[in-house]
Amino acid sequence: MANGLSESLEIIDSGSYNLNSDLSQVFVKTSTETLWQLDSGFFGTNTKEAVTFIFVSGPPPNSSLSNFLLNDFEAGDARFTNWVDSVSEGSETWYLPFKYKLNVPTGSTEECSILFRLAELYLISAEAHAQLGNLSEAKNLLNVIRDRAMLTSITSNNQSEILNAILKERQIELFSELGHRFFDLKRKGRANDILSPIKPNWNTTDLLLPIPDSELLLNPNLLPQNDGY
Repeated sequence: MANGLSESLEIIDSGSYNLNSDLSQVFVKTSTETLWQLDSGFFGTNTKEAVTFIFVSGPPPNSSLSNFLLNDFEAGDARFTNWVDSVSEGSETWYLPFKYKLNVPTGSTEECSILFRLAELYLISAEAHAQLGNLSEAKNLLNVIRDRAMLTSITSNNQSEILNAILKERQIELFSELGHRFFDLKRKGRANDILSPIKPNWNTTDLLLPIPDSELLLNPNLLPQNDGY
């Protein structure tokens, strides 16, 4: 925990990266808070995320945001305004991730797939501080992210409440990015309790990913497949 804190603070304090005050600029190629991003490899092509998530008519061809996530946004959260879009047809409305906004080629590549950004480091360091009992420092880092989202500061001095607030903030800040929510719940030992009521056909074995068949065939010791697959 201490190592994670020192490593994250070293990057935050270096001044090499800065949080975008304008949420609409967080996911552009030139974002000042991107630590690691992947280019599409083709000039003018943007992200697979936008192609996957964006739809213009309903019902959605792939997926849409769940009501469970939508209901977890606090009133006035600027991330909802900037990072969520909707499509309506008749009496039904579907919501979609709109962090990446370009699902067609452009004159030059304007959005790259972001793997790691500064906002996550703030939340990592906040959680590390909280786990180590440094509650004021944890709140300060957490509230930087909340302030950018136009939300009120967390004022609790209870360690458990602060850790829960950080987990909730990670859910909202990092939604639709690399499965963060699933892995956060899994490492906290809360995945089964939270996901089983809201995921159709959920099984406890879904906590594990399947081992690829190609790896099973290559293993001379007959590596067993994970349960449930």
